[in-house]
Amino acid sequence: MGRLRILPTRMWPRAPHRAFVLLPALTVLILAVLWVTILLRLRIEKAAVMHDTQVAARTVAGALDTHMQKTIHDVDMIALLVKYGFESSPDTFDLRKYQAHGLITADTALQVTLAGADGHVIASTIPFTGAVDLSDREHFRVHRERSDAGLFLSQPVIGRISRQWSIQATRRINRPDGSFGGVVIVSENPAWLTDGFYTSAALGEHGMIAVLSSRGFVLSRRAGDQPSRTGDALPTRYIDPNQKDAVFADPFDRVERVVASRESKRYGLTVMAGLSVDEALDDYYKMRRVYMTMAAVISVILVGLSTWIAALLLKLLNGREQLRQLAHTDRLTGLCNRGRIMDLLEEAVAAPDAVGRVGVIFVDLDRFKELNDTFGHHLGDAILAAIARRLLDVTDGRAQVGRLGGDEFLVVLDSGAAAAPGIAADIMAALDTPVTVHGNAYRVCASLGIAALQPGERAADLVKTADRVMYDAKERSRATHARAAQKALVT
Repeated sequence: MGRLRILPTRMWPRAPHRAFVLLPALTVLILAVLWVTILLRLRIEKAAVMHDTQVAARTVAGALDTHMQKTIHDVDMIALLVKYGFESSPDTFDLRKYQAHGLITADTALQVTLAGADGHVIASTIPFTGAVDLSDREHFRVHRERSDAGLFLSQPVIGRISRQWSIQATRRINRPDGSFGGVVIVSENPAWLTDGFYTSAALGEHGMIAVLSSRGFVLSRRAGDQPSRTGDALPTRYIDPNQKDAVFADPFDRVERVVASRESKRYGLTVMAGLSVDEALDDYYKMRRVYMTMAAVISVILVGLSTWIAALLLKLLNGREQLRQLAHTDRLTGLCNRGRIMDLLEEAVAAPDAVGRVGVIFVDLDRFKELNDTFGHHLGDAILAAIARRLLDVTDGRAQVGRLGGDEFLVVLDSGAAAAPGIAADIMAALDTPVTVHGNAYRVCASLGIAALQPGERAADLVKTADRVMYDAKERSRATHARAAQKALVT
């Protein structure tokens, strides 16, 4: 016996189903485009801000380099003036006259000092008492040991006369025979290198400028409103000769800055200017918050709108499915209604190999009207529902069952009419058992008509043929019952 082939149903429009699938995809695509566009735009804006900050840092570093060069040049001019004056007439040289005539009036010079060949101070613009020996100082030893040292800038030290932090800018004094005759020392306030230049308008609240020695120490460094620092040892690779511009967290205060540097090989110094990354990106951060908030709001609106539309589509699809069920289903029995079972039969008959393969079983309940009239329609409806369940159980997987109306049912077989007699026998066996409703048993009999599709027949013709066969069977059953009744009366 062949299995039932599931017959194709009449399709409802697919547009809502496609929309239900495409709507989330379209929403995700729009959100992806939105966020990618915003993130790309923010990336471009950040890169532009960082580039501008690097340009500004280079500008500040260049200006600081000019300031440093000028300051050291002024100090060197004082040292050279005193050097040549002393070398010209060491016996009559009077440092106070130079000072009185304004020849050594650098704004930042703490003092000018002359030290003899033995390292003892000969003269100074600051009064001092007793013997002051500078022979152990690096800036003295370097000139004593080398005649070509030129201008030498010392590491920041505490002056032995001024008692203040100072950078010693020194020149060698030569005797007429070229031998070492002492040192001219110009003491410079190291803070002037940065304090005299720092402006918050150009550098911000957390900017940094510094003058660093290639020998590994800080001449002067200032960051923000903090006092200038001097004499600190430089952290490892604080100055990278291969990287003139960089972004790094300053090891002195852990502030991340965009840093630019300029090297002065003449003096063995490097100037550095750094601008705070957070300050530089402050406007960018505000813009980013606006963009991200806007994107988040748009995303929520799109998701909400998509969800609302999806809910409407789902409601529409559910409504369509309910309408389809109502249009195809008999409400009393749950079977296919007359229209649906006839549609299924027409589709089966339309198949190329339908002749001889497609068959139907017409089922008509005997004397059901009398049962309805005697016990009422409620009982009749309950019995029809029970009969429908038995028909479904019997034909499960082998045929389609529908209610034509009243007490008439139609069983459609499209995978082999040869199985119809066996199914009919199973139906009769299933109906042989009384139907129990509210504790009472009711015996319900049925007449069946079987027909197989013949050449040239349509669906309606096949049903009429099965109906006639069923009617003939019903008439034979009535005649049999009548003869049995007459025989009972005779006896």
